Amino acid sequence: MDIEKRTSARLAFHAKACIHWNNQDVEGQVENVSVDGAFVTAAFKMRINDVVALTINDTPTVGINAKVVRLTNTGMGLKFEKTLHF
Repeated sequence: MDIEKRTSARLAFHAKACIHWNNQDVEGQVENVSVDGAFVTAAFKMRINDVVALTINDTPTVGINAKVVRLTNTGMGLKFEKTLHF
């Protein structure tokens, strides 16, 4: 049984993003977002506990720090360092 660990609701949200990690920029796609995290697909996957800076195109979030907390076959779950306020 998979227990849901999220504390906030997810919102389907599709936007291009840039993931700055290990002194490189990786293009990605945000699939959903919440006030404390996002699910992102990218050609390159980071590892659990890697810290990245996520910039979501056409939004005011510029370089929000996040930690990789989950990996799947299709992408990765990021937990934001600070809660977003919409």
